Amino acid sequence: AARGIGLLLVIYGHTFRDSMRAAAAWCDFSYVLVYRFHVSLLFLLSGMGYALAARHSSLPAGPFVRKKARALLLPWFSYSVLIYLAFWLVQLVPQARALLAGSAYQLLSPAQYAGLLLRNENPYSFHLWYLPTLFWFTLAAWALDRLPAPAQAKAAKLALCLLLPGCYTLFCARWVWTLKSIFQQGVFFFLGCVFPPETLERRAVPLALLGTGCGAVILLELLCPPTALYAAAGIGLLLSWADFYITAGLCLGILAACFLLRSRLQPLARFGRRTMLFYL
Repeated sequence: AARGIGLLLVIYGHTFRDSMRAAAAWCDFSYVLVYRFHVSLLFLLSGMGYALAARHSSLPAGPFVRKKARALLLPWFSYSVLIYLAFWLVQLVPQARALLAGSAYQLLSPAQYAGLLLRNENPYSFHLWYLPTLFWFTLAAWALDRLPAPAQAKAAKLALCLLLPGCYTLFCARWVWTLKSIFQQGVFFFLGCVFPPETLERRAVPLALLGTGCGAVILLELLCPPTALYAAAGIGLLLSWADFYITAGLCLGILAACFLLRSRLQPLARFGRRTMLFYL
């Protein structure tokens, strides 16, 4: 159900054009709000899903990489090629070519498109960046799980949860999206790896309350942004760091609410089981 909620928010966020946001304040506000947490929620869930699957799997490196490549990189690559061919065919129509000229959807050469694809900046389907990023997160978690003791693997993932937000804020402003996405979303994936769903279910009520509080903080921040504070070097870093964990608290609250309301969320649960199809 939580995956279904995250996916619906992704689709909702991608319906807004810049012109719509400029023309209507509610469009701009809801866009910014949804983008604050929707993908983070999906990465948190992906981390939990990886950890649950890892309990029952001991595949060696080769079979594991092939399995994840089929599940994530194959749809990423094949759908990217399909979309490119679709745009190439559309450009054969002179009126359509003129309409798209000068926009993000203008015709690119195969080499230009491949370069943007590898940078996770596909102009025709930008949302596909999620899939290769998730692939690298999964491989990193699998490598950490090969450490001699489970406690060491957990400590390493928690260390990443602490370090990645600071690295993103300090160093990633001008990086290509392939690297920026890893530093921006890694904290949520690895937090999902170390946060057992059993704990979430057992403490659903306090976590739902935590999520409500974090959501209120996010709303307040969007309505009254502390721009001057973010501009101050030291305070800005601390606030940016706090933003990551406030977003994580909201995501955990959404999951906790899904546990509390699961008897009423069966339609969303069915929707959430087909996330790859709807995400593409």
